[in-house]
Amino acid sequence: MITELEAWGIFLSPLIASPIALVAGRKSRNAAGIIASASIGLSLVLAFLLYLNISSSTSVESQYNWFYDINYGIFVDHLAIVMLLMVALVSLMIHLFALYYMGGDPNRHAYFAETALFTSGMLGLVEASNLLEFFMFWELVGLCSYLLIGFWFFKPNAASAAKKAFIVTRVGDLLFLIGLAVLYSSMSSVSSDPLSISFIVNNASRLPSLIGQYNLTLVSLLFLGGAIGKSSQFPLHVWIPDAMEGPTTVSALIHAATMVTAGIYLVARVYPLFYEAYPVSLYIVLFIGSFTALFAGTIGIVVNDIKRILAYSTISQLGYMLAALGLGSMFGPDVIAYSMYHLVVHAFFKALLFMSAGAILLALMDLRDVRQMGGLWKRMPYTVSLLFIGSITLAAVPFTSAYFSKDTIIGLSYTMYQSSGTLAMALPWLFLQFGALATVLYTFRMFFMVALGKPRSHLASEAKDPKKIVLIPLAILAVLSLGYGVFQGSFYGYVSPGASVPAIPAFTEMLSIAFLLIGLAVTYFLYAGDRFTRIHPEKIPGYRLLANKYYLDRLFTNAIAQGTILPLSSSFAGAESRYNGAVERFGGSFLRIGNALRKLQSGVVENYFLLIIIAAAAVFIVLELAGGL
Repeated sequence: MITELEAWGIFLSPLIASPIALVAGRKSRNAAGIIASASIGLSLVLAFLLYLNISSSTSVESQYNWFYDINYGIFVDHLAIVMLLMVALVSLMIHLFALYYMGGDPNRHAYFAETALFTSGMLGLVEASNLLEFFMFWELVGLCSYLLIGFWFFKPNAASAAKKAFIVTRVGDLLFLIGLAVLYSSMSSVSSDPLSISFIVNNASRLPSLIGQYNLTLVSLLFLGGAIGKSSQFPLHVWIPDAMEGPTTVSALIHAATMVTAGIYLVARVYPLFYEAYPVSLYIVLFIGSFTALFAGTIGIVVNDIKRILAYSTISQLGYMLAALGLGSMFGPDVIAYSMYHLVVHAFFKALLFMSAGAILLALMDLRDVRQMGGLWKRMPYTVSLLFIGSITLAAVPFTSAYFSKDTIIGLSYTMYQSSGTLAMALPWLFLQFGALATVLYTFRMFFMVALGKPRSHLASEAKDPKKIVLIPLAILAVLSLGYGVFQGSFYGYVSPGASVPAIPAFTEMLSIAFLLIGLAVTYFLYAGDRFTRIHPEKIPGYRLLANKYYLDRLFTNAIAQGTILPLSSSFAGAESRYNGAVERFGGSFLRIGNALRKLQSGVVENYFLLIIIAAAAVFIVLELAGGL
């Protein structure tokens, strides 16, 4: 009973705090941030107590009837606990930093109310016992992300980015909803709660015989569509870079701990649907994830906006997580542990990077172009040192936490290629391996242009560190980014009892280190000083393609939105207008007839008698004529 109360309290705490923060913040604007942070701190404490109280073989589950055969409740196992601890911890660090970052915003009470609601939605999603309940929290997270990305709605770019994020993710959400409908219709005859997550998890081996592999494959691919939208995988990745128009703490919250990891968690949560389906399902997961890892990484190499560099980094790293889940066709469900480990590690270092960037942007009056920075390590030593720790972790420098998580995924993809004996299976490994090289290039290009050399703008020459107390949440994340690798083995065993630290092929490990050294040498040579200012990148082959993001935004905007959807919408609108006009004319005719007939109702009895005589005479005349014929 105690553990059940703890589980309910994890997401209810920030949910209740959200309206309280909004109301209290109107009178004391600092109160909103304190209330929101305290509620998430309570969620973290409750999640840790739940971690201590759940043994290796138990889970917490409570079910209550919602309507007909749909239940609602909580289902918390080891996978969920890992996610709860990560979301609560990283969200708390971001909220504590936001007390400083958003301190001067006149609407910070609304900001903290929205971030508390956002965090509650993510925690509720993790704990949901039913996929319909899961979907409702999924949509709540999407709604809050729309509000937070467009928080500075008076900026046209922010308002546009919020709409873009909302519309693009709706594509994936629609696929997810269709998948729920197919699963419900398939499961309704074999389960009293057709969308129960615990039923799917506990009856994995029976699923093919219960609903058929074809239905499993269809549902898994539809769910994958939802994950692609939420976790920004190719080709629905285009919303994340534009989402950088929101506050930097929003970027940290969305792109580290919460929204973008929801799609990865969805695939991991219902992994039996993928694992028991036809193998094509997991192959598609593997190829989309690995391709996205390289695809986004190459774009990050040419981006100059510091926040957008980190945005493309997020897309790429999410690709590694999804690719890890796709490796299950060979390594089994244990790959969930490998994917989740990189998810947690990524949350630590990406939140650290975004918040470090946020402190720099405050010092530079929101100057985001890395070409106008430089020399900041001398002027902001503490902040840039934290940025450095996040950067070396992102680049998977040996013995940082990402070194263990990313190299494991790359090594397993190589092992899968060797075991398959097919050239096609070399592609995921090559995508992931060269994605690691792209990561080193865009990471140290960003860092060297920000930290080294001479200041390239007046703002950069006058930048200063914030108060040290502000950087404490970043320091905590820095320690976790560097040292969480020591928990690799225990993490794997906790999430999946059969998982252990795999043996990484020496070839891939040496290749990753070689790519790291090459990337460091190239970026230091070009960007540690001002040498890059003498380069004309537009003359480099392929630069224009990368700078235009492979023209996908133009394709979606010009060819699909403006070239296809708008003409179709216009045609439908014209047809609807003509139909409505015909209906109105038809109705108008009856109104006119009614008005004419209404005039006959004069109320004068003599007129009625006259009409009866005329009508009777007409009838007799017609009968007489008919008889004469």
